[in-house]
Amino acid sequence: MQFSLDQITRIGGEVFRERLRKSLARADAGFRALSESDQKEFIELSHERARGLGFRTEQGVAAYALGALWMGLAFEEPARLLMALLQARIPEVRKVHGLCEWVHDQLGPQATPASGDNALRRSFQLTRPWGLR
Repeated sequence: MQFSLDQITRIGGEVFRERLRKSLARADAGFRALSESDQKEFIELSHERARGLGFRTEQGVAAYALGALWMGLAFEEPARLLMALLQARIPEVRKVHGLCEWVHDQLGPQATPASGDNALRRSFQLTRPWGLR
């Protein structure tokens, strides 16, 4: 039996999306309260958006999905500096770190657009040793 690279990629993606759905359902009561079909739809939409933003790894897609769960799909669009980071040609690990720091800041009680930008700047400085490419 032989599998093509496309088949392996498709099956691997399906397995990952199901693992992500189950993880979010375990971790978040609001997500758990959704029907399974609504959960799957959210995972598909967040996966598509994450891929559209250039996330290729499971870590990147999962980080985006978690942010979208807490802040809503397309949460990144109004944040100019966050969008610049996500569109930059830098290692994905730096984008994930910046995204997580920005979301963490924005979920806090003193969140402002400026505090989110400052969180991104700190993250960018902290991850400088990870390189530009």
